[in-house]
Amino acid sequence: MTRRPDVAFRLIPLAILVMAGGTAAWAGPAWSTRHAAVPWLVALALVGLPHGAADLAVLARLRGPRAARRLFAAATLLSCAVLLALVLAPRMALAAFVAVSVWHFGVAHARGQSPPPAAAGGALAVAAVARGAGVLGMPLAVWPAETAAVADRVVALAAGPGPPVAQALVRTWGLAILAVAVAALAREAWAARRSPAGRGRTAATGVDLLASGLLSIAAHPLFSVGVYFLCWHAWREMRPLLRVLAPRSLTPDGRPVGLTSLIRGIAAVHRAALPLLIPTWAAVAAVWWFKSPGHAIDDLALVSLAAYVVVTPAHEALLDLIGLDRPHPHGLEPSR
Repeated sequence: MTRRPDVAFRLIPLAILVMAGGTAAWAGPAWSTRHAAVPWLVALALVGLPHGAADLAVLARLRGPRAARRLFAAATLLSCAVLLALVLAPRMALAAFVAVSVWHFGVAHARGQSPPPAAAGGALAVAAVARGAGVLGMPLAVWPAETAAVADRVVALAAGPGPPVAQALVRTWGLAILAVAVAALAREAWAARRSPAGRGRTAATGVDLLASGLLSIAAHPLFSVGVYFLCWHAWREMRPLLRVLAPRSLTPDGRPVGLTSLIRGIAAVHRAALPLLIPTWAAVAAVWWFKSPGHAIDDLALVSLAAYVVVTPAHEALLDLIGLDRPHPHGLEPSR
């Protein structure tokens, strides 16, 4: 039986990556530099930040309110520790954030595929590194000066001006991350060579990474990573959230029932995220207002990026703990 294409959660995001990369290549570097903040600003209100802010609602639905409060308190302590690290040792915190993001993006990508890699035997870890390192290594290697400039601006917002990040170090790190990605993808492909499903997954991954790689080559790194985060990672993570918070919007195989139902489901996820979204918006707005000279709109995007530095480790820990983005053949059942 031929599997139907996943239009909503793969083909459309893939098309956006291709179109964004093509536009950036046609318009030239100045275009993506000028619009680098746009995906991050959109992500503040739609899909991006809300997909993480829905964690508390998901915890309450799956584990019950009491367990949710305990787990969320632990996650808050972790975020406070990361915030302290960002203020006291911002360059090391950013380096750690890249490593965490490699895993976070990669494991979400791998678990969102059909079929996903097996969790046993290290296959999932290899798949996660192949995908996440492939996405984040390219902008560092191709755009070291621009990447270093973004890091410098985030550091200045978090802890004040300091010595600039070395461009050579950024490029070296990017090339090393890409080498790891290639090795991991080659290992995955070799291990899956005898399985038709595995070969199909490897081929699909190659297409996905080609699209994100071309975008990373053509566009300013803040723009390319922002588009990937918003239109690929966060959007695809809406599906497991919908399974929990708006299950009627999806068919049993995880496809939208219809456009109207999907829109209502996404709205339900955003409503469920409001208890965390509102204080996060307030914190981002306050930091931007007091730390940004002239209240530049680009600085608002960078403050939002700093917010992800703070909350992503806790977000990933909660996802791993509750298994939200793992495959569940019969769906995720809320706690009774």
